[in-house]
Amino acid sequence: MTFSIVGYDLEADQVGIGLTTVTMAAGGTCPSYSPSGDIVVVQAFGNPVAGVAGVRALEAGKGLDNAVAAMRTADPSFSYRQIGIVTRNGELFSHTGENARPWAGHIQGDNFVAMGNVLTGRPVVDAMADAFSMSVNETLAERLLLALEAGRDAGGQQAPGGRHYDERSCLLKVIGNDVGREVPALDLRLDMTSDAVTEMRRFWEIYKPVVPFRAARAADPASIPSTYDWERQNLDKNPPPSTIKGEVLDGD
Repeated sequence: MTFSIVGYDLEADQVGIGLTTVTMAAGGTCPSYSPSGDIVVVQAFGNPVAGVAGVRALEAGKGLDNAVAAMRTADPSFSYRQIGIVTRNGELFSHTGENARPWAGHIQGDNFVAMGNVLTGRPVVDAMADAFSMSVNETLAERLLLALEAGRDAGGQQAPGGRHYDERSCLLKVIGNDVGREVPALDLRLDMTSDAVTEMRRFWEIYKPVVPFRAARAADPASIPSTYDWERQNLDKNPPPSTIKGEVLDGD
């Protein structure tokens, strides 16, 4: 009961992931990352053991095919998993096991993999793919979040019996900047809320101007004001309000 997208921005030399689900704190367990910036996502009864096997193989230079083989070896329940991989060089892999709970499927484009399980249907991943493909002038972070919003608006998560699941956790992460790939350019997570994609949009809109400030502060700490003072001077004093009313959770 998760939908996600991994993507690659050739011009910016960045890779990234957007993920949302009813499961709490899934952003901390579904993806695995190599020090060189490869991303392996294992969802649908997610198994971090498989993800770690994949990124270790990629980091060792064994290539995408061997990384997938290592994941199969490490995971006896591979047929239950849904997997999306984007390497530091933009190579892609996608897999939806025959035992993944319906509706489950994926779309692999030229520079992305959109996938999901326990969804209302294929229109969810279609909408994600379209949103990512049609936003080429945006930053990678924005494109990933647009894809999650499109998936949510196309129906999101729904069990075969018709029960809808709210998005309770969300991850937005981009790797690749002037510092290197060991430290992400962006790493935002919401681990438990009742409308996680909407809240991630709110978080991202508030946080956008902080990204260049943090880089400037690291480069020239002597002349940059404190975080508190900078925020008072530069951030909107009336940020977008939260849409969450009382944090009533429904759907797990």
